[in-house]
Amino acid sequence: MTQPQLSFDGDPNGAAYEQWREQFCRQVANVDFVPVGEGRVHRTIAPAILPRLRLSASFGTPMSFVSLGTNDELVITMSPNSALRGAMGKRPLEVAAGDITIGDPSIKGAQITQLAYGNFQTALLPRKALLRACPNAEDLIARSISGANPITSMFLRYYDLAHAHADKLAPAGLDAVSQHLFDLAVLMLGARGDAAEEAQLRGLAAARFEALKSDILAQLDSPALSLSDLAATHRISPRSIQLLFERAGITYSGFVLEQRLLRAERLLRNPAMRSRKIIEIAHLAGFHDVSYFHRAFRRRFGATPDDVRKLAGEAE
Repeated sequence: MTQPQLSFDGDPNGAAYEQWREQFCRQVANVDFVPVGEGRVHRTIAPAILPRLRLSASFGTPMSFVSLGTNDELVITMSPNSALRGAMGKRPLEVAAGDITIGDPSIKGAQITQLAYGNFQTALLPRKALLRACPNAEDLIARSISGANPITSMFLRYYDLAHAHADKLAPAGLDAVSQHLFDLAVLMLGARGDAAEEAQLRGLAAARFEALKSDILAQLDSPALSLSDLAATHRISPRSIQLLFERAGITYSGFVLEQRLLRAERLLRNPAMRSRKIIEIAHLAGFHDVSYFHRAFRRRFGATPDDVRKLAGEAE
C-alpha cells in the first residue's frame, strides 16, 4: 500500500491537490484543508507520535483546517507567525499570533484558519485523560491563552524539543517526554489539586531542566555565561538550578565543563577547523583560560588537543 504524501506544493485547482487532500488530509488527518486566497499552495507537515499525545508541526501558505467530526480528542493549537480565526460550533475563535487555543475536532465543521504564511502546530490529547486531570478544559475551547504566560512559554519550548527529538528516543525516554508534555498541558489549562501537584513535580521540573540545558548550550562560547544570570533569566534561584542538575546526577558546573569539552573535541576533529589555532578552538568552546583548557581536556579524553587533532587528520 502506498504511503500517503504528507506535504504539498503546487496548484490547488488540479488533480494532485485533490488527491493529497483526500488521501492525507481527510483520510489520515481527519481534517479538510481548504486554501485561503489565490495562488500556489505550500504546506509541509511533520508529525510526531508520542505515547500520550500526537504532535503535528506544519508550515505554509494561509489555510483553513475544517474538522470532519470523526475525532474525539482535544487539540491544542498555536501559530507563532499568524493570527488564527474560526469557530468551534457556536463559539467564535480569535487568537493573536503566538497565543494558543483549544480546538474540539469532534464538532463537524469546526474550523481554524491560519491567516498568514508561517507555522501551524497542534498537539492532540485524549479527551478523557485531559478532563480527568483538568475538568475545566472544555470551557477553554476557542478561547485565547496567552503565549507570554510562563507555563505556556515552557509548554511551547518543550513542544519544540519533543517534536524535534521524538524519533531519536528509546521507548522509556519517549514515554517520559510524552508524560512531561502532557503535564505541562494540564498546568497550562489550569489543573487543580493532586493533578496539578503531580504535573508540577513531573512536567514543569523536566521542562525547566531542558530549557536550562538548551540556554546553556546556546551560550557555551560566552564568557558571560553564569549561574546567576541563568537564574535571573528563568526567574528561579541559583540553588533551584543546582538542585535540578543534582537530581540528574551532575552538577551545574560539571555539565557546563562537559559540554564545552565535547564541543572542543568536535571542533578539533572537524576538517574545516584544521587551520584554526588551539587557542581559537578553546575560545570557541567557551574556555578563556587556555592552561585550564589543556588540563581539563587531557583529564577528560586522555590525550592533548594536539593529539586529537593529529589522530583525526590521520584517519581521513
